[in-house]
Amino acid sequence: MPKRTSAIDTQVLVVGAGPGGAATAYHLASRGLDVLLVDKAIFPREKVCGDGLTPRGVRAVVRMGVDTEDPGFVRTDALRAYGVDGVVVDYPWPKLSDFPRFGLVRTRYDFDDLLAKRAVEAGATFLQGHEATAPLMDGNWVGGATLGENGSSRPVRARFVVAAEGASSRFAQRAGVQRDPSRPVAIAARRYYRIPRRQEPVLEAFLDLRDPDGLMAGYGWIFPLGDDLVNVGAGLLNTFKRFKEVSAKKVMDVFLRQLPPEWQIDEAHADGPLLSGPIPMGINRRPIATPGLLVVGDAAGVTNPFNGEGIAYAMETGELAAELIADAISKDRPAIAQMYPTLVRQRYGRYFNVGNAWVRMIGHPRFMRFAVQHGFPRQRLMGFALRLMANLTDGKDGDTQDRLMHALVRLAPER
Repeated sequence: MPKRTSAIDTQVLVVGAGPGGAATAYHLASRGLDVLLVDKAIFPREKVCGDGLTPRGVRAVVRMGVDTEDPGFVRTDALRAYGVDGVVVDYPWPKLSDFPRFGLVRTRYDFDDLLAKRAVEAGATFLQGHEATAPLMDGNWVGGATLGENGSSRPVRARFVVAAEGASSRFAQRAGVQRDPSRPVAIAARRYYRIPRRQEPVLEAFLDLRDPDGLMAGYGWIFPLGDDLVNVGAGLLNTFKRFKEVSAKKVMDVFLRQLPPEWQIDEAHADGPLLSGPIPMGINRRPIATPGLLVVGDAAGVTNPFNGEGIAYAMETGELAAELIADAISKDRPAIAQMYPTLVRQRYGRYFNVGNAWVRMIGHPRFMRFAVQHGFPRQRLMGFALRLMANLTDGKDGDTQDRLMHALVRLAPER
C-alpha cells in the first residue's frame, strides 16, 4: 500500500506541464487564481517533437510574455518545401496583422522548461516528479486527483482540473475521455544530428516520402537549432493504406535514405537516440470536458491535421480553458467552464474537418502524387495552401486568399 501524506487544496489542478499545461497555469495564475501544476517528470526533460513553431505558435508564446529575442530561439522566415522531381520552393511566412511574420525553433527540452518557469513566475506552484494517478470523484464531478511520488500518495482537492498530459492522456482516460476512431492519428519519429551543412532561417519540409509502391501519406522535416544542430524527423498518417505495417522508425529510415549523402545526416553525426510517438489529430478525443474537468492540447487531440502542429493549439486551448475557469470561479457559476467544448468546436471545428477530409484524400497515392506534382510548383496556389495548412489568416475581406480559405472552411460541417 502506498503511504498517504497530507492533502493539498487548490482552486485549479493542472495535470501535465508541457506547453498546454504551462499556458493554462500561466493564464490562471496571471488572473490571481491558486494553481497547482504537476508533472511526473523532472524538468528539463526530453520530448518527442519537431521543435518548430509557426507564426501561430509564436503568437501564443508572446501571449505568455516570453521574449522571442531570447538567444535560445532560432528564427525562421519561411517554409522550404521539397516536392517530386527535384522541385524546391521557398514560401515566406505571410504578412498578416494577427500574426508575427516569423517562426521559431527551440528544443522542447529547453522550451517546455522555459514555459513552466513562466507559469511559476506568474504565481503557479509546480510539483515535479508527481504523477496524477487517478481522478478524485465527487459523484460525477472530478474534484481533484491522487498524486503519486516515490511510493507515497496524496490527494489534491480542486474546484477544477485541467488534463494537459499530452498524447498519452492516461489521466483523462481514467476520467472517461476516449479516442474518437473516426478522427486521424499519425506516428512520427525524430532525432538530433550535428552536421556541417549550412543552416538557413527556414523550416524544411519534404513532401516526397516514398516507398516501392509510391508516395506515402506523410512528410519529412529538417528544422535548424543553431550550432550545427538540426531536428530531423518524419511522420505518417493512419490513412496510408499499409499504416499498420509501418513503424515510425521505418518511416524515418525511408526519409533518411532519400537525403543527399553529402548532408551527413547519418549515424556518425547523430546526437542522441531516435524517439517516436503518436500524434492525435482533428479533436479526436471525446468528451473534451466532463463536470469539473477540461482537456487541452494533445490530450484532447487538438492538433492540426494538415501539418501535425500541436504546440500552438495546446497553448491556445490552455488559455481558453483558463479564461473559462477563471470566469466560472469569480462568478461562482461552474457551468461556465462547461462551455469549453462548444467554444473549441466554434474555433477549430470546421477548419479541422476540412483537414480531416484532406487527410483521408492524401491517403490515396494517386491523389497524393497529383497534389504534389501538379499543385506544388505553382507559387500562388502553394502560397494559399501554406496559409491554409498553417491556419494563418487575419480574416481581412480584402484578401482573396483569406476569402477562399473562409469559403472552404464554411463548406465543412461543424460536428
